[in-house]
Amino acid sequence: MNRPFTSRLGLALLGCIATAGAVAQEAAPASPFSANLAFTTNYVSRGFTQSWSRPALQGGVDYVHASGIYLGTWLSTLSDREFRDGHLEWDLYGGYNGTVGALGYTAGLAYYAYPGSSSPLVDGKRYDYAELKLGLNHGSLSATYYRTLTQRWFGTFDDARGSGYVDLSFNPQFGDGYTLQLHAGMGRVSHHREANWHDVKLGVSKALPQGWSVGGAVTRAWDRDAYWTGADFDADPQGTVYTKRLGKTALALTVSKTF
Repeated sequence: MNRPFTSRLGLALLGCIATAGAVAQEAAPASPFSANLAFTTNYVSRGFTQSWSRPALQGGVDYVHASGIYLGTWLSTLSDREFRDGHLEWDLYGGYNGTVGALGYTAGLAYYAYPGSSSPLVDGKRYDYAELKLGLNHGSLSATYYRTLTQRWFGTFDDARGSGYVDLSFNPQFGDGYTLQLHAGMGRVSHHREANWHDVKLGVSKALPQGWSVGGAVTRAWDRDAYWTGADFDADPQGTVYTKRLGKTALALTVSKTF
């Protein structure tokens, strides 16, 4: 039985609307904003634990413009045994990402704030400092250089401007969402060779549906004169001295979610 012309026209219009809606949905540009939240069993940065080998909660928000300009902020809980009277790291950063052929590059600035904290190693020294970031990447391989812009650096030195850190990373992706994480780093502190260090990392992560991922990594750091790895932290107001090898071999397991 033939449908009336008006019915056939209505169905055709509905079909066109549905198709147009699907096309519009597919063509809708991705939001320049993203957010992330993570739980880790040990917050390790550049080879050294920042959470006294204990769990940490982390999260951030990023804005990436189509031109390559990016801005973001990131926070993590800390240990007050390492960061006297402090429980939080707050990073603010921005810069530009671009490409030349198959070669990617990045340039940016970052400020690391540790509200309320001061160093147990040197009385009155605050941890806040700023860095310049310059990097190159090709496929899974990247090389990034960080240069300290402030005189003050990580609660220890007041003459550290010009210090640097080199990050070499290789993160190839495999099937089923697996990514290998290989890293080697080298830190140099201006005017204080005793505080220079090296660190390495070996890890793997697995991407899961709906923005979830899980991963694990083993890290280790070395410094020539055990400046960091043999440090004593007198963070107890009653005088108890805590000793921690900050760069010892450590395992960190992480669960994260991106939005």
